[in-house]
Amino acid sequence: MKAQKAIAIIMVLTSSALTAWVSGDIAYPAILCMLGLMGLQRRFTWAIRPERRIIRLLLLLFLAMMFALQFRYASSTGRVANQEAAAFAWQTIARYFLASMILILFLGSPERLPSSLGLFHVAITICAGQVLLLDNMAIVFRLSELFCVILVVLYAAAGHGSMDTPAAPRAARTSSPSCFRKKAGVFAFGLILLVAANCGWIASTILYRHVGVLNYLPVWFWRGNVALDSATDGLARAGFSDSGRLSSVLLIKGDQDPTPALSITCDSRPGYLRARAFDVYRQSQWYEAPHREALFPEKNMPFGISFVGRRNLFRLYEADATDSERMTVRHESEFTDAVFTPLGTSSLEAPLSFLQRDDNDIVYPPNSWSGLSYRVAYAKSAYQKPPTYVQRRRMLDVPRDLDPRIHQLTSAIFAGCNTTGEKIHAVVSYFRTNYIYSLELDIAPDRDKLIHFLLEESSGYCEYFASGAAILLRLAGVPTRYITGFSVTEQDAQSGLWVARNMDAHAWAEAWDQERNLWTIVEATVGQELVGVSDAERLAAMGGGTGALLGPLLQALYQYGLAGAIAWVFKSYGLLAGLLLLTILLGGALWWALSRHYKRKNSNGRTQSRAARNPALVSLHKMLARMDRKVRAAGPRRDLGETLHAFSQRLQARDTGDGLWTRISDWYLEYASLRYCRQISYRRLQRLQQLAQGLRDSL
Repeated sequence: MKAQKAIAIIMVLTSSALTAWVSGDIAYPAILCMLGLMGLQRRFTWAIRPERRIIRLLLLLFLAMMFALQFRYASSTGRVANQEAAAFAWQTIARYFLASMILILFLGSPERLPSSLGLFHVAITICAGQVLLLDNMAIVFRLSELFCVILVVLYAAAGHGSMDTPAAPRAARTSSPSCFRKKAGVFAFGLILLVAANCGWIASTILYRHVGVLNYLPVWFWRGNVALDSATDGLARAGFSDSGRLSSVLLIKGDQDPTPALSITCDSRPGYLRARAFDVYRQSQWYEAPHREALFPEKNMPFGISFVGRRNLFRLYEADATDSERMTVRHESEFTDAVFTPLGTSSLEAPLSFLQRDDNDIVYPPNSWSGLSYRVAYAKSAYQKPPTYVQRRRMLDVPRDLDPRIHQLTSAIFAGCNTTGEKIHAVVSYFRTNYIYSLELDIAPDRDKLIHFLLEESSGYCEYFASGAAILLRLAGVPTRYITGFSVTEQDAQSGLWVARNMDAHAWAEAWDQERNLWTIVEATVGQELVGVSDAERLAAMGGGTGALLGPLLQALYQYGLAGAIAWVFKSYGLLAGLLLLTILLGGALWWALSRHYKRKNSNGRTQSRAARNPALVSLHKMLARMDRKVRAAGPRRDLGETLHAFSQRLQARDTGDGLWTRISDWYLEYASLRYCRQISYRRLQRLQQLAQGLRDSL
């Protein structure tokens, strides 16, 4: 019981520390921790009979009602955001399980620790883990889950006596069958621990995968207390322009709120993050492509194509893994129907059931919330997916009532330009030579804003420069589209995260360079440099051939442990290599099982032959088995591996004054003395049988 108590102390301390960490309250977990350490001494316990276990359930139910009322009262004092409400709900549940864990330490038999202690520890770790995931502490969550599973397995093993086995008598230690059983037991326990740890790791992956649902599940019961983050005085703050109407970006860029709208984890500068693409312009407004298609996640099977965490994998097109970079985007504000991806995005991992995308590879989620986090893979090299015939027609479309002077302006700007690259350079140079950047434009409501900007203005801001460049390039025969989103150039010095604020809302154009067969970002805004990644940054981010080989393996191990490694073999080396590995593993397990069975069979044969030569030994074994069954029915149970002397001491401690348990304790000592003597005396054997019969009748 000493080993089990030591593990229980670690579980109480760990549970209290986790609860204090995620709740920010040290006093409450510290008080419960001290009470738990006192309860582990088993001096103040209420021994509930088996037929009255309903009392324990009623106490836990009453405790749950108290915490539910506390959550209801505390959360009704003010309306909170979804993420804060989810965190507070999981903190309350964790505190409830910690209180229940401490409560059961004062219930039950004082001779035995409660077997359900490990289950409460698992519940506390899961609840605290959901709060950790809200704070993007996935590594701490995964490690705490793994440590929790290991502790629970060790606690259960110690409860069955496999870790408290005292030294056996000399005769037993020198016996080869007993030595074999000990080694086999240690090996089996190690194997069980390894499998349980791997299962715990996989379980943490599943919880991590569905955290978007789990974190808001408790809030669902109290929906009246939750308000959306995006509502501020009844106006939704999008943080970027989801409208193609000119001047829509102005309202957002004018918001000088320093609160980040996005936070991005990326090895290099994120640059342009696309949220909307428009390809038809009419009367001061751009319009999106009408066609959208549903995008469903790939099957996340053990032997599937890709392994991801709590997010579903959505593949936009097949791309070489060695030619891809990755970034993780987190919404710090709530956006409506938007995710932010760079040009050339090949896949997206998000906690969503499905997505939509249009012809311009703009991705639309079914819903979005503050705290939404997703991982994007995009091409290092230029994006080379050509526009279709229909797209090309839309991207070359210009209004029929376009002022003729704009055609004359186009001829002047692109005079002498033959290639697409020369045309892009010409239009950018034109704006930067003849215009200045200003947010103050005074255009009459009845005028087309873009025509007025091109012919009569000498200042403007991003959406006018991007729109003007798109129309002029279209007139020069270059397929172009108008894009809105964020231009991310700021990196937080403390956290190292790249951040985008409302003032970083931006508009630009993307042009198809048919000579080089790639898409080019056209940054025509005066004072805005083209945001890109330097060659040095690209080379530093490339891991080489070894990284390309080990990267998927490490990712598979991180997500699914040993099962992920097996699946990686199937994916990387084919079906035959995977089957060969499985055959080797199964063959090794079968060989170990057969060899163990053969040795056990030989050991039993030798034992039976010794018993056949000594009938008194058979009588002793049967006598001990009958006595153990009778004593177990009365309450005490001799643990596996517990010596007769240790069990005798436990029985003697139960004596309440009538002397029955003392006599039973003496019988076990007498049995041990007779069993391990050099020669079994027939007279002592008969006397021991008579004592056993009398004690069984008394029980």
